[in-house]
Amino acid sequence: MNASLQCIWIKTYGCQMNQRDSDTLAAGLRAKGYTIVSNENDADIALLNTCSVRALAESKAIGKAGRLLKKKKKNPNYRVGILGCMAARLGKQLLQTLPELDWIAPPQALAKIPDWIQETLQKPSCCGNVLSDAGNFDFRCYEQALLPSPVLSIPIQQGCSMKCSYCIVPKTRGPQQNRPFASIIQEIQQAALQGTREVILLGQIVNAYRDPEQGKSFVDLLTAIQNIEGIERIRFVSPHPAYFTDELLQGLGRLPKICPALHLPIQSGSNRMLQAMHRGYTREKILQLVRALRTLHPLISLSTDIIVGYPGETEEDFEQTYDLFQTVAFDMAYIFKYSPRPTTPSASLKDAVPTVDTRTQEARNQRLLSLLNETSTRYNQQFVHTKQTVLVEGSAHRGEQKWFGRNLYNKKVIFEGTPSLIGSFQTIRITKATASALEGTRES
Repeated sequence: MNASLQCIWIKTYGCQMNQRDSDTLAAGLRAKGYTIVSNENDADIALLNTCSVRALAESKAIGKAGRLLKKKKKNPNYRVGILGCMAARLGKQLLQTLPELDWIAPPQALAKIPDWIQETLQKPSCCGNVLSDAGNFDFRCYEQALLPSPVLSIPIQQGCSMKCSYCIVPKTRGPQQNRPFASIIQEIQQAALQGTREVILLGQIVNAYRDPEQGKSFVDLLTAIQNIEGIERIRFVSPHPAYFTDELLQGLGRLPKICPALHLPIQSGSNRMLQAMHRGYTREKILQLVRALRTLHPLISLSTDIIVGYPGETEEDFEQTYDLFQTVAFDMAYIFKYSPRPTTPSASLKDAVPTVDTRTQEARNQRLLSLLNETSTRYNQQFVHTKQTVLVEGSAHRGEQKWFGRNLYNKKVIFEGTPSLIGSFQTIRITKATASALEGTRES
């Protein structure tokens, strides 16, 4: 290893899977003797773990990389790498825009990156190293010990084999690959010994999981985690509405550690749009599923993803989305204006169907955001004057001695406390609720 290149800063864009990949990469680099720093100004090496789901995410990462590369003018030994989904999508094309980039590597190469960085640092110049890996994902990299945390995200899949017309994930992360059942259980058991109390199972279509070795189902996995001593809460993202089987619904009813908070990425409330998006379900299916979930857990928290302004979306289509959102009363949502992604089927629709102008997209976006503010505030208000059990995660960054955790319904709870509370369950009496969080006082 080049002794002058010891400190690495990693910036993550995008989803929880990207964040977990960054944590895994950091663990691998620490094992090689590098120091991971939280301030980019302390680093000799900057690695950007990127997202391609929307054009804005890519433009932000490219802009950041360009600014970081300017440091090479003062320090020729400074190094910059672009990893993740944008690296998979663009590959060597990134060198046309950023010729001084040192490393480019896709998500599938995660396990190889620490060795690769160490090897290429032995060369006089690192510029232009591109690592291509379209093979099977090496899930063993997730078995490395991470820094202890009360809540841990556990990848159980990589990639996606669905053919949603707007989504670039199958191109950037490849087809769905399922992590071996035993590897998942081993990681969770080890995490529990280190103080983890809540796990979040991650996958693009998490409820489509099937153990590649013995064929065990997603419900089999949930049942096994239910029996791990020390794990008190189980969550999972993102399930696909089309994969909510009777077996899964029964599992949600009989496994008490599964938290009553689910993310249902419906994308649209219009059957015409859902068909155009190749989503594989209808608004009627969503309403039926919501009724079943609320029969199991009347107070269940339901969040979603919505795309507004998809090609051909009419005012009537949008009103159906608005109506479905209002009927379900989602208490959290990620609402996005449609962003065409290269190579996806929807990107070629601009000449076949009417596009939705940016002003209309923005208006629809704002209407849904306003509705979300109403539904989330109303949902959170029900917790005022109640006592909530909260797993304390860390500093709330909202003043001295402010800490935060989440209740069973995945609602952020802010309260006064001390660092010694991290990782413990605390009873918080809720005194205030906003659209985004709860606040309260700790019961002695």
